[in-house]
Amino acid sequence: MHSRGFLTQMKTFLAISKKNARIRKLSYNNNNIPFIHFYEKVTGSRLEESVLPELQKKHPNILKLSKEDIQYILQILQKFDISAEQACSDPHLFSMNPISMENYGVILKECQFTSIIPKYIIRYHTIVKSKTICQLKRDGILKQNFNLQEVLYEFFRALPQNQKVNNNFEDDKTNVVTVRMSVLERFLSWKLGISNDEFKKYLRNYLPMRHRPYEDILESLRIAENDIKFNADVIRRNGFIISADPVNTKLILENVGTLAGLDVREAMKLEPAIIKNNYQSLMQIKEILKEYNINDEAQYRCLRVFCMQPRSVRERLEHLSSLKEYSILSTNSRMLYMVVHEKKMINRLNKIQEAQKQCYSFNLLVSSNKIFNSFLNGFGAKVCGNDVGAYISASLNSRRLTMQAVLAKLKRHKYWLHTALDVIADNIQTLKRDFSDDVIFDNCQILLYPRLEIQKHLNYLIKLRKGEPISTESTLDASYNNMDFSRLTDSQILSLVLYEMEKGYHFSGDGIWDKSDGRSEQSKVVNSS
Repeated sequence: MHSRGFLTQMKTFLAISKKNARIRKLSYNNNNIPFIHFYEKVTGSRLEESVLPELQKKHPNILKLSKEDIQYILQILQKFDISAEQACSDPHLFSMNPISMENYGVILKECQFTSIIPKYIIRYHTIVKSKTICQLKRDGILKQNFNLQEVLYEFFRALPQNQKVNNNFEDDKTNVVTVRMSVLERFLSWKLGISNDEFKKYLRNYLPMRHRPYEDILESLRIAENDIKFNADVIRRNGFIISADPVNTKLILENVGTLAGLDVREAMKLEPAIIKNNYQSLMQIKEILKEYNINDEAQYRCLRVFCMQPRSVRERLEHLSSLKEYSILSTNSRMLYMVVHEKKMINRLNKIQEAQKQCYSFNLLVSSNKIFNSFLNGFGAKVCGNDVGAYISASLNSRRLTMQAVLAKLKRHKYWLHTALDVIADNIQTLKRDFSDDVIFDNCQILLYPRLEIQKHLNYLIKLRKGEPISTESTLDASYNNMDFSRLTDSQILSLVLYEMEKGYHFSGDGIWDKSDGRSEQSKVVNSS
């Protein structure tokens, strides 16, 4: 009977559709569209080709279902004694999110509906929110002599009897959701000390809570307290822990293993929002970070990356990798903040460029708006210093080298805070071709200067040391006349390069300004004021 009714419905839809010439006919083979094969096998009736356009229009995802998808849905429906034949009479079931469909069915079962049929699951929201309990009793969905509040309290057996407040709900003025949330709030108030305002915030911010079965909520709390070891205060502050899908949480604990080198439970304690992500997504993010050689320390400093979707992580890393700044900033242990806050980072890098600032810092990119705006309106920023020191320390390998030692040398330069990290990185890469890390460290102030200026003086002095002919006119003053250039050490060469670059500026430090960047002397004066 259900099959004939469905065919009649489809034929009616077809008659209407024929009036629209744009409807495209679909040709099919029941062997390559699993739902059609399934439907015809269950009902014994063939779906005519002419029915497919309207079927596709009304249930767009139904023709995309795989055999596995259909079997999964049927397994869920069997929990509520809904047969395959009944499901075929209401094909919208196959278009629903399976997890939501299961939750709806379980909630109706918890509320002791007299029966659970496809129509009730499909119209779940109407039944639990728009209809009063009185209407549900009149329609035979709930029993006449039935107190929903008393039935729901039975799910929270740990709740003392004297804590089970009777709200005296009137059947003709109350719906199922109101009663369910009232009972849940009473339980959470007793167990976690949650206030009425906090509970309202949960319902406003964590939408799944209204329509999460009690059995799931109790299991989520059990896992949170006993397996992950969240304390009551953490759970209270993060209501999403209460409404988390316990099946997904178990899969995370069983399959993910570690995040950022930590046991996944420890990672969750530091960043509870990880519990909201799908366990497969966490596995994919781990692989993406491994692919981009992002170490455990960087992951540990920004566990929030594991709260994102894998596709977003990959897209943002691909985009950031194309930026010259990324190659420098990626050495920072907090580099994953660039991924989590990509839009903010890019926006600030653009503002720094527009303001013709020479120096940018990771700390500035993640700082408050007040600090960042002060940097834009000022000249240099001390917050850049740690980034400069950290980058040089990470780039050079010397037993004597620490960030503090680097900063002690750099601070002797008047304008040490005004050189961009990419300039320093370029200089390190260039000097490493001919000089040891120890020599570069001893003369690290040279890293603040424009590469072309360094290269010009460096080439000249190296040729003199090798005794090679100099094609250009000498720029050296008379004080060099008695010098034996062949005996110069690498460290002395770099010291002389620094001396030559500053000589024309009366050793004021002004030699760090790059003349090739197109900025006028006037702009430098304005910026330094």
